[in-house]
Amino acid sequence: MTRPPVSSAANPLTRLCAATMAPLRRLPFPALALAVCLLFAAVGIAVLDDYGVSTDIEIQRETTVANIAYIMGDRDALDALPVDHERFYGIAFALPLLLVERLLGLQDSRGIFLTRHLLTHLFYIAGGFCCGLLAWRMFGSRWLALLAMLLFLLHPRLYAHSFFNSRDVPFLVMFVFALYLTHRAFRRDTLTAFALLGVVVGAAVNLRPFALLLIPAVLAMRGLDWRQAPDGGDRQRILRTAGSFAAAALLAIYVTQPYYWENPLRFIEGLQTLSRHPTLVDNLFQGQIIRADEVPPRFIPVWFGITAPPVALLLGSIGAAAVCWQAFRAPGKALRHSELRFRLLILACFLLPVAAVIALQSNIYNGWRHLYFLWAPFCLLAAAGLHQISLLLQGGGWPRWAGHNRLRQAALYGAAGAGLAGVVAAMVSLHPNQQVYFNFLVNRQPPGELSQQYDLDYWEASMPQGLKYLLQRYPDDTLYVLKTPNMRKNLPILPAAERERIALSAALSADFHIGNNGNIRARAMASEPAVYTRQVYGNDLLSVVAPRLAWGAGLRPGEEVYRAAYRSVTAAGSPAARSDFDVYATVGALYYVKENCAPADTAARIFLHLYPADQDDLPAYRREYGFDNRSFDFDWRGGYFDGKCITQEPLPDYPIARIRTGQWRPGEGQLWQAEFPAPGPGDRR
Repeated sequence: MTRPPVSSAANPLTRLCAATMAPLRRLPFPALALAVCLLFAAVGIAVLDDYGVSTDIEIQRETTVANIAYIMGDRDALDALPVDHERFYGIAFALPLLLVERLLGLQDSRGIFLTRHLLTHLFYIAGGFCCGLLAWRMFGSRWLALLAMLLFLLHPRLYAHSFFNSRDVPFLVMFVFALYLTHRAFRRDTLTAFALLGVVVGAAVNLRPFALLLIPAVLAMRGLDWRQAPDGGDRQRILRTAGSFAAAALLAIYVTQPYYWENPLRFIEGLQTLSRHPTLVDNLFQGQIIRADEVPPRFIPVWFGITAPPVALLLGSIGAAAVCWQAFRAPGKALRHSELRFRLLILACFLLPVAAVIALQSNIYNGWRHLYFLWAPFCLLAAAGLHQISLLLQGGGWPRWAGHNRLRQAALYGAAGAGLAGVVAAMVSLHPNQQVYFNFLVNRQPPGELSQQYDLDYWEASMPQGLKYLLQRYPDDTLYVLKTPNMRKNLPILPAAERERIALSAALSADFHIGNNGNIRARAMASEPAVYTRQVYGNDLLSVVAPRLAWGAGLRPGEEVYRAAYRSVTAAGSPAARSDFDVYATVGALYYVKENCAPADTAARIFLHLYPADQDDLPAYRREYGFDNRSFDFDWRGGYFDGKCITQEPLPDYPIARIRTGQWRPGEGQLWQAEFPAPGPGDRR
């Protein structure tokens, strides 16, 4: 006996869902998206002061000032930049930032940096709005569009970078603008639409050469349209639109890059330089230190996979597979059908840059930040993935009752929303260090292991958090903080009254060192006694250390402290090694003593190689070498008294088999070395 259909209106849950969604259905998607963007902007303004300063912000501002000088007639301004390849970067995004700064009359460094942070973040939010608008045009569903927009805006790493990364994030936004205008241009098919697309693509190329991918892609799609055009009139129109696009793109590249004005062929030199970025830095990747020009093919796929929100990875993979299947099943239709062809373009924009980086062996560093623009096409693929699942749920084999269909859709979008809620929770827990986000694909145990496997805060944008801690703990004192490049860049974002209380000092006079334990450029921080640490996933992200606290006599021990320590270690027994310095070994530390100490004796750096009894005690990135390597300045903990000098270096708490130490000087190499067994628990030295 066949059961009669049940009216969906009789179902209380269905009526409740319909009543709840009715107001949103009446609201046009652009208005809904704008409301969400205003909410993000309000949150961004509230947390604006929580983020530090990156290297690129300062460099980009210097480059923009040099470009203005070049335009005004100083032909040596760009060649005089401290970083040679910076002259190949244009002013499409940087010039408006500088103009706003000048229009507002900003003079104080804090106001300048906060304004740049705010404008970059608002630009990022505008990119999310555009991504949602494009998804709405592609799929005709406000919920798919909202998903794409939220995925774009809720990538934890990109969210943090949207405040202090003034290159990679703006390029991501320009790229999604270009994708939206590509879809719009082919839909409207007018000279104006294609010319506008060309301008935006040219401006995007000005930020990163990767945008050049869009020029042959658009022209190839126009070529397909030309072949399919029914008559000569349509073909002429297609040729004119293609020409307007190409001319506008080339003109925009030329106009936004003053360095090309005298000789447009410099563009080729710039392309060659930036395709293999001349900056060679080290990457910490899967426990190994790898130079930027030696990264393995898996580098970008792994970094992308372990730092993307899981819900996006799942939906984006489904969407990519669906597009591939549709193209494979009907390749002719894929080339003729405008919407399917555009989805193929989206897939190509995600896959081809990765393939190009691998094939060309381009220099890559700092995770996958140079390819952050991949996130825009991937969010659209994720929307395509959810769209495909939705179509399957509506297909054959499922109950025909309309209420069931709505419940299935509600469950589908509810699951996606739950995935986004998990991302929001992770962002809140990490704040303001979302740039350190890793998903569940990375093993975060045991505590401290993650920082030995991957770079964490490579720009050390978390530094102001350490400064704020010191200012609160010592409210009345002048704070002598070790001067480092990143400290010098982050100090100016503090209020002027707080900046005046911090004196950037050399190692000899600094009471505090602030750095990132997870940063491969600051591994020596791991041996310092920390007075404050900021942790993520059980790893020390940021440490504030006071090296001289190791003497147990406050921040600034006097001569009497060093003299008493000298008497204690020398009275305990003979040194473990005699050379330029006498080295005394105790269970907890090594002491380096010089009787007749001259400035030249303490100017050379000290190296220390610790060979553990158990290789598993070593950090993962050092296990292949068989020893832990430390290098430090004498003055970090050293002191002078009665013509003598003494410094100490704490030893780790794991058993050590033997120790090798000495001094070295750049350009001269090793000055002396000594090797000896480590003291046992019963030894006094």
